[in-house]
Amino acid sequence: MLVTERFLELARATYESRELPDGPLILMPRTEDTEYSERATMERITDETFALFVAAMTTAGAAR
Repeated sequence: MLVTERFLELARATYESRELPDGPLILMPRTEDTEYSERATMERITDETFALFVAAMTTAGAAR
C-alpha cells in the first residue's frame, strides 16, 4: 500500500482489521505535492514511486 505519513496509522489499522499486521507499506514523504495536489499529480507520484519500488525489488531479486 502506498501511503503518506498523514495516513500511516489508518493504513496499519486497515491491515490489522484484515488480519495482515505485517502488510507491506511504501511510505511516501510528506510534501506539498503528496498532501494537497490534484488527482493527476497524485497519480504521477504514485506511478513513479511504484516504478522505483518494482525496480528495487527486481534488482534485489536478481542479485541473489
